[in-house]
Amino acid sequence: MSETRMPAAAPAIEVRGLAVRYDEVVALDGVDLTLHPGRVTGLLGMNGSGKSTLFGALMGSVKPVAGSIRLFGGQPARARRENRVSYVPQSEAVDWDFPVSVADVVMMGRYGRQGFTRRVRSADRAAVEQALERVGLSEFAGRQIGELSGGQRKRVFVARGIAQEAGLMLLDEPFAGVDKGSERTIITLLRELAGEGCGILVSTHDLAGVPELCDEVVLLQKRVLFQGTPAEALAPERLALAFGLGVELP
Repeated sequence: MSETRMPAAAPAIEVRGLAVRYDEVVALDGVDLTLHPGRVTGLLGMNGSGKSTLFGALMGSVKPVAGSIRLFGGQPARARRENRVSYVPQSEAVDWDFPVSVADVVMMGRYGRQGFTRRVRSADRAAVEQALERVGLSEFAGRQIGELSGGQRKRVFVARGIAQEAGLMLLDEPFAGVDKGSERTIITLLRELAGEGCGILVSTHDLAGVPELCDEVVLLQKRVLFQGTPAEALAPERLALAFGLGVELP
């Protein structure tokens, strides 16, 4: 008797031939990338390599001139509309003076589940409380977001993704300007979320933390130079390709 097999889960991210230009400047050129659920993929490259542009293309804020993007096997707009993608931006992209509380920011992760009325239900409050507890910020729920430290702010946005129950989390430099305690908390959370089936793409300049954080690494320089294990990616000859000659491991 033949064995019935369940179909393999679609990749969380599947990018083919992606190209992005800003006027005459080439930001991405023929990017191919696949990320599966339940894995943490580190995105490494020097400034100007296209990391933030790639995030923008995945989130729909940057329009490619060529190539295709599939999220969970379907159209990216549908995945975003269905609340399946969360995004932790760089700190400088956020207005920290905006008068919202920590709990308000985390509650934004529930908007896609509340319908047009944005009516907050008990399930939404419970999701926010649980997310804040996981990032260690329950006592700051009523605090204005700008009053928090850099590391605490990043943890708030991770909590928003947790409350959103997204299957894919994108994080653009989450460790920049954060204290060691927050860095440790974020790394632990990302590993836990991957263990729960979430696909995670995280850009970072912290090469020393890559082996602990990542299951695989993508080296980007307007195109994908390499995708593989952290040990392979951190080989000096590969880092030299991505960052220039003379790069040494920390």
